[in-house]
This record gives sequence, C-alpha cells and structure tokens, in this order.
Amino acid sequence: MKFREARITGLLPGLLLLAGMSAAGYCQTANSSQVKEWFRRGAESIQAGKVAEAEAAFRKVTELDPQLAPAWLDMGLAQMREGKLTEAIASIQKSLELDPSAPGGHLFLGIAEYQASHNEDAVKNLRLAIRDNPNNEQGYLWLGILELNMGHPERATGPLDKANELNPKDENVLDYQVQAHLAVAKQSYKKLYVLNPSSWRIHQLSAVIDNDASDHQHAVKEYKLALKQAPNRPDLWEALGWQYRALDDNSDAVKAFERQLQLSPGNPIAMYNLASSQVENGQPADAIPILKHVVGIYQVPTQANYYLGRAYASEGKFGEAAVQFEKATHVTGLIAQRAWYQLSQAYRHLGKIPEARAAVMKFQKLQQESKMASARNAQDFLKLNRANAAAHSGSQPQN
Repeated sequence: MKFREARITGLLPGLLLLAGMSAAGYCQTANSSQVKEWFRRGAESIQAGKVAEAEAAFRKVTELDPQLAPAWLDMGLAQMREGKLTEAIASIQKSLELDPSAPGGHLFLGIAEYQASHNEDAVKNLRLAIRDNPNNEQGYLWLGILELNMGHPERATGPLDKANELNPKDENVLDYQVQAHLAVAKQSYKKLYVLNPSSWRIHQLSAVIDNDASDHQHAVKEYKLALKQAPNRPDLWEALGWQYRALDDNSDAVKAFERQLQLSPGNPIAMYNLASSQVENGQPADAIPILKHVVGIYQVPTQANYYLGRAYASEGKFGEAAVQFEKATHVTGLIAQRAWYQLSQAYRHLGKIPEARAAVMKFQKLQQESKMASARNAQDFLKLNRANAAAHSGSQPQN
C-alpha cells in the first residue's frame, strides 16, 4: 500500500536545492577556473529548476576532475529529480566511493534506492545516514516513509517519532507520523476483530472514534452495545455518561454515573461525575453531600469546589457558595473563569458590591486574555499556512 506518493515526491524539490548549495560552496574553493565555472553553472541551474542543464554542468565537472566527490553527488541529485534513478544511484555511489563521509551521501542514495524500489538497500543506506548524522530529522523521516510504504507502519512510528522530536514544526513529519500511528491502530483493530468480532471492545473503539468526530449520538449507541456484553464495567458507564453530558442529556448522564458509582464505590472520580451531573440536572440537594466528600478527599482546589459552589447557590446558601467559588478560582482554565463569574453573583446576593465588581473585573480580564490567546493561535496558524504555501508554491510536481 502506498501512502500519499505525491507528497513523497513533493519533498524532492527542497532536497534538490541542497545540490545547489553544495555546488555553490565548492565554487569558493575550486582550484581550476573551468571546474569553478561549471560548478557555478550547475548551481545556478539547480536554483532555476533547470535540472537537465544542471546535470550537464556537473557531468562536465566530473569529466574535468573525476575525483571530485561533490560533483558526482550533485549530478546524482539532478538525475534523481529527472527520474533517472539508475544513473542517479550510480552517481551517488561513485561520490561515496570517493568520499565515504560525503555529507548527505547515504541519505540521498537511500532516497534514490527507495524510489527505484530497491527497498532493502534503501533501508541500509538510510540507517547509515542516521548513523552519520543522528540529529538530522531527514534520515528518520525517509526511513519512516520507506517502512510505511513497505507495509510496516509499526516500524515507521519509531523513526517518525524521532523526526518529530528533532523538528516538531515540520508539517511533512507530522503528516507521516499521523499516518503511521493510524495505520498501526488500524492493524490492532483488525487483529482484535479477528480474535473476537463480537467483542464489546469493538463497540468501545467505535464509540471512541465517534466521539473524536463529535458524533455523540452514535457514540451513545456504541457504548450501549458494549454494555450489553459487559454490563459491569464502570469505565463503559463513565464513558456513556460523558457522551450524554456532551448532548446536554443530564438526566441520562446521572443514571449512567449512578451505575458507575455502584460498580466502583468509593471512587472519587465516579462521585464527582455523578454529583456534577446532578448539579447540571437541577439536583443540588443530592449533589451537596457527595461533593463535600470529594472536596474532603482532595484537600486542594478542584472542579468539585466549583460544582459544590453552584449546588450551594442553587439552594440559596450564598455564603457557603462564595467560599467554594473562591477556592475554585485557583483552578486553571475555563473553570477559573466560570468561578470568578459565579463568585461575583454570590457576592452580589450577599450585598458585597465592591467584591462583586472586583470579581466581575477579574472574570472579564481572564475572558479577554483567553480570547486574545485564541486570536494569536489563529493568526499563527494562518501565518504558518501562508508561509508553507509560499515556500512550496511552484515546487510541487504535476500528477
């Protein structure tokens, strides 16, 4: 199976520019004026995308001085871009014979061999490239691509993960990393299905996929099917409960979390799930004793303090509510924002107008900071896409 062959081919133009960089660098130190001139022509042709002219120029250099490894390497890269893979492999091999430590030699040879379907040789040379330069993500990227297209995604994840570690902002690396991990997940899914096609785990996995796609209605159906086969698994009841919460079906969420707590009594997470759902479902009296117990277990501010504050407020106990909301303001994220707002309302009911105004101002400040952060992330995303488009404009091959 091939994984986005066009994207793989599309990586080559950027790599080809390295030939021009190599040639340009050699021009500065070449002893022969003729060699220097032909290197210059090759470099300019590479930069202009005139690969046939580049090949001819570098071939002239090899004729003038057959011992120059960079000329053979650059000619091989030009030939690779032209699709002359047999010639490219021979040229790059000659470069490595003359200089076994030629920068990028094993990497480019591995890529050419991969494109020529000499997969075993390609693996060997890409591993040598990684040995020679363990901090260059390109070796790991191409080894991962090769393993992926050889039908070994489980072997591809390691190199691609390493490539991502070395260059976490490379979109090509992220693309193939995702493909590899998805392929491994699909393999595992198939194995599970073969072992037991009626397993509740199949329905659980389907529900997880539905949840990721925000299809909560279908996720509910899958979790129910799983529970028919495994009715005593509290984790399935918990997952079902949160699907109901996503659908604002708090009544059914309460029922699901009640069952979770029955199956795992004493579990503070199950207690929180149930009690927070009871608050959302308008059952503050039922939620208060459970949330008080959860708060006592953790002894540090958590979301349970926020929901306990809401339960107290629903019962008209604004003093107790304010205490809990004050603690919840120390929780990070959206809960802190909500806690400041609810705290302002509790203060207002208590007649603490200056404190209520201060809490509202804090809420508004956090809300504004959150909006600004979201806007910055959106702008960064657009800038990244524009930069990537500009960098690749005109360089993608026509299929």
